[in-house]
Amino acid sequence: MGLTRRRLLKLGSLSLLAAPWAGWARAAPAGAPLLVVIFLRGGADGLHLVPPVGDRAYASARGSLALADVLPFVAGFGLHPELAPLAPLLARGELAVVHAVGSPHATRSHFEAQDFMEVGATETTHVRGGWLARALGGIRQEPFGSLALAPTLPLTLRGAGAFAMSDVASFGLPGVRGPVREALAGLYSAAAHDPAVAAGRRALAALDELERRVGSGVGRGRLRRPGRAGTRIEASVDELLRLERAGLGIEAAFLESGGWDTHIRQGVEGGAMADWIADLARGMARLDSALVGRRELRVVVMTEFGRTVRPNGSGGSDHGHGSVMLVAGRGVRGGLHGDWQGLREGDLHEGRDLPVTTDWRTPLHELLTAHLGGAPPRGTFPDFEPGALGLFESRAALVPL
Repeated sequence: MGLTRRRLLKLGSLSLLAAPWAGWARAAPAGAPLLVVIFLRGGADGLHLVPPVGDRAYASARGSLALADVLPFVAGFGLHPELAPLAPLLARGELAVVHAVGSPHATRSHFEAQDFMEVGATETTHVRGGWLARALGGIRQEPFGSLALAPTLPLTLRGAGAFAMSDVASFGLPGVRGPVREALAGLYSAAAHDPAVAAGRRALAALDELERRVGSGVGRGRLRRPGRAGTRIEASVDELLRLERAGLGIEAAFLESGGWDTHIRQGVEGGAMADWIADLARGMARLDSALVGRRELRVVVMTEFGRTVRPNGSGGSDHGHGSVMLVAGRGVRGGLHGDWQGLREGDLHEGRDLPVTTDWRTPLHELLTAHLGGAPPRGTFPDFEPGALGLFESRAALVPL
């Protein structure tokens, strides 16, 4: 396949047109904070991830989805047993759960709900780009200052000039080397204010930087990835750490996994959902063990909505409302956060779902404040006034790494 303008722009996931190229600063210094956003696409069942086993209505309301054996967490709540790899975070008090969290917009559409959460608003018509892109907008970055380990650039990072890659080996222009690369660079050396030209030049510069730090094999084929469902986050973490160790100056990363739309056989021991949860836990644990004591790491795990409280006729759960967010890492106040109202039918949203008692933007606002060392830029979450959850210790109370 020949090199075309479209193919080069695709290297930058086309998002570059939304963020004018302005040059890059030096790589993030050793110990600089790293923020990782993990999106569980499909609507993860928060009552399965963090079951309220002490709720009097839990066993009867959940039926076949009720978990008998859970990991200890806090009074009245456990963790799914496949989250066991998070034990080091729990021991340090650096794993927090926000329960009954979600969007005040009660859509049951995956696509609509994901767009709301990634934009950072309850409507998308007049909002441009994603919440993380706006939060990072004032920071001069390396080519890979923000990055998505995903097939396409997520809305969360659109507008930040970020790149997306499924893995390191898939990022590049196979066969475009030597004189051809030089000629291409010459074509993109003029018309500095043309967005397409700027995007092409940025993509070439990023590829040069990646090849210099990671190796010349970039773009020459795909790395072997585990073929079993439920390995997406763990494999993406491996790729992220490979780039981070190469000194690419990554300050924020977006990871995702699918498969959380558990309409059938959700509670089966060793089933698909258990695999996904285990993959999530292994990935988070690997990030933590690789960076603890070296860089400040903060991780947030989010999903577009939860599932119905009661199981359906196929042993699964259907699209619901409230779910959970996991927040882990440096400065986190571990434990349960949010307003838990219970599982009695009268407490449920529309008589079937966990209600949303905490807007998802509140924990994200606190996360960004901790990561940036101050409140995020105005407009990060348009027309929203965050509440106070107390998810993080004050920076003055933290012991230096």
